[in-house]
Amino acid sequence: MTTRIASPADHDYRRLREQYRDIFDDIARGELARETGRHLPFSPMESLRSRGFGALTVDTEDGGAGAGHETALRLLIDLAELDANTAHLARSQLIFVEHVRMQASAELRRKWFRHIIDGEWCGSALSEKTSAGLGDTSTKVWEDDAGSLLITGEKYYTTGTIFSTWTLVNALVDKPLASRRVRRQRRRGDTGVTSASAARALALVRVRQPRVQVKDDWDGFGQRLTGTGTLEMKGAGVEDLLDPPPPNGLVPIHHEITLLALMAGIGRAALKEGIELTRNRSRVFNTGGGVRAREDDQLLGIIGELSAQQHTVEELVRAVGRDLDLAADAEAAGEEAATQRAELLREAGLAAQRAHVVIPRLVLDICTRIFDTLGASATSNELQLDRHWRNARTLASHDPAAFMARMIGDWEVNRVEPVPFLGVGETDDEETD
Repeated sequence: MTTRIASPADHDYRRLREQYRDIFDDIARGELARETGRHLPFSPMESLRSRGFGALTVDTEDGGAGAGHETALRLLIDLAELDANTAHLARSQLIFVEHVRMQASAELRRKWFRHIIDGEWCGSALSEKTSAGLGDTSTKVWEDDAGSLLITGEKYYTTGTIFSTWTLVNALVDKPLASRRVRRQRRRGDTGVTSASAARALALVRVRQPRVQVKDDWDGFGQRLTGTGTLEMKGAGVEDLLDPPPPNGLVPIHHEITLLALMAGIGRAALKEGIELTRNRSRVFNTGGGVRAREDDQLLGIIGELSAQQHTVEELVRAVGRDLDLAADAEAAGEEAATQRAELLREAGLAAQRAHVVIPRLVLDICTRIFDTLGASATSNELQLDRHWRNARTLASHDPAAFMARMIGDWEVNRVEPVPFLGVGETDDEETD
């Protein structure tokens, strides 16, 4: 019998999983009660914050835990298995860390890594329900006469904001301020910046301040405890402006694969609960084989299929994490590895988009077919077994797999780079005869 040799990433994962085991266990114990009573997970968030989970992927030299991408994804899957809502809040923080990491200004990176190390979290406020055009936003940032940055706008889908110190807001910058940003960035040596790129920014807004209101008015049937509601800003203060990520960089890949990690955790939870209920079920169907569920070949076959699907889902997520770790290693090797890093990022992006085509289908199937091994009693509100399907279905609706499949198909046939359109909004295109 061969013994599998653990990789450095395996060691990191086991070390960090043990470090957070007690708070993960506490989060798991209260999950069903929170879901049933619709109680927002402020206490789990405080536990994660106080134990430094928000700095999970910050490099050790900057004071963080130094987790690589694969390790962070595995921990996110573990957390989503225990509480899919709280895991989504952690996802927003992990994405924020990557936004900070890609900033050209070393001073800005150091400043925000200090905030993160100090236990401050950041929510997400990138989308809105207003009738802004495709890729546009009605949220504006300007500078007042005293030189302070101010912001006005209304956002929706503000996951994690209600729990956080800061929120990351997609905004347009007024022309005078954009011109000054161009000059500052060029002085730093960023020759690629243009007036158009400087006109868009990610504003860091303190959540608890005058002229900011956060509403828990998310009305989705899944992910109900993520605070994914409305953020209103009326001349509120802005702490800093971050550069938006390039469409072919790491941040969009990270955004996508962390969403799939949440779905992987949900699939694992649904399968685990379904297996336990199947194992202990003594009641049989009148059309069944007259044996207990744990001995029924047909039901065992269903469990076997779903187990294979879940294993595939988790391996797809981890594979993208390994690709991102390779790209990070190439970046650390210096400029001579820039071409290699770009290629590795492209491969990671393709892997993430391919995974996005199949993972929602596999996880939703797990959350549905696990009921086939059970009886009508499994639909009891007391069990809340449907929460897994509701959470997975809600997450799968964020970035529909149909569009990912189209981009991958266009790449395979026409070699068109599958770069997503980084924005949402209303389109004025109309069909004509």
